[in-house]
Amino acid sequence: MNLDVNTLLTLMLVNVFAMAVAVPVVMGWRVSSSARFVVGSAVMQALAWGSFLLALPVHDRAFSTLWIGLLGASFVLMWLAVRGWLGPRPGGPVLLVVCTLLPIGYGIGFGNYAFRVAWSNFGLGLLMGMVCLACAWPAPGANRRWRGLIIVCLGALAIVTFARGVLGGFYTELYPSLRTPHPVNVFGAALNHIALTLTTIGLLAGWHEEAERALRIQADTDGLTGLLNRRAWHERAGHMFALARRHSEPLAVLLLDIDHFKRINDHGGHEAGDRALQLVARVLMDTVRRGDIVCRYGGEEFCVLVTRGGVPAAQEVDRRLRRSLHEHPAFGPDIVLDFSSGLALLSGEDAGLEQVIRRADRALYDAKAAGRGCLVTAAGGA
Repeated sequence: MNLDVNTLLTLMLVNVFAMAVAVPVVMGWRVSSSARFVVGSAVMQALAWGSFLLALPVHDRAFSTLWIGLLGASFVLMWLAVRGWLGPRPGGPVLLVVCTLLPIGYGIGFGNYAFRVAWSNFGLGLLMGMVCLACAWPAPGANRRWRGLIIVCLGALAIVTFARGVLGGFYTELYPSLRTPHPVNVFGAALNHIALTLTTIGLLAGWHEEAERALRIQADTDGLTGLLNRRAWHERAGHMFALARRHSEPLAVLLLDIDHFKRINDHGGHEAGDRALQLVARVLMDTVRRGDIVCRYGGEEFCVLVTRGGVPAAQEVDRRLRRSLHEHPAFGPDIVLDFSSGLALLSGEDAGLEQVIRRADRALYDAKAAGRGCLVTAAGGA
């Protein structure tokens, strides 16, 4: 096959239309906003090149301007997808200004070939560069491989796009049309296939990382309260237990149980019970200190690993939580949420976290036997 510019452009059209179909089929629409931006970017690319097809036979100026505008929008959507996955990224206002001015300037200056080629290529190259910057900007915990793939592919395409702008804007006789077989143009047309395909693969890898992260969160989280579940709490608390033993730091376990939870269910149904659990979870998260680990331990029980500060810090958590629940008007004047709690402190004889938890559980049992609504500290924990 003779890979001239016309052939490469034809293949490009086939490529973007295939991706516009494949990406939504693979990802679907019932996904995160970032994933929808990726789907939207692929669709924008297809619409852009569809407008390019219609330019000469229908209306060159209108459809060529639409082509450039849609291409610019596709890179903005890529940037938005990356921002959704990696957090705040630099250059958002610049990106929107460039994307807005790009088709406007192109349409106004359409009669001047050198201007429109330079304007469009510099603008598109800048948008690609902004996507690369978004991927390169620090993002702790994010996989570098898919980000690196996008940086390499779009970065190379941006450089060639800038070169096209220089060629068309300042050496117009060497590049008098989009189909001119100049080496830079031929290379750029070929690179488009590789770069956009691999960029799409990189974006799909970013989506896959997002999906894996969501699954991990779902596996570690109690669906009703949003707190850690018991398994995930044990995993993280076990790590903190080992650190506390190694550095001889105080560590306490506060185990609490909502008082008369059955009465809440009987009075307002299971919906009231769910609201009570959610309220306790929310207030508990507002009460604990940074570094403490909270979970729904099971049923109406919650557990807090209080790091640093020992028994006084754990008692303060208990006091603040109890006060906040007493003052909360969630269930009206007839029902006041309260809880019984047991507290145990790590001792030098504890071989594992389970021993601390067992002492806290016995202290919780003693709190219930003492009439509920109080905190009991396990022997040796003061």
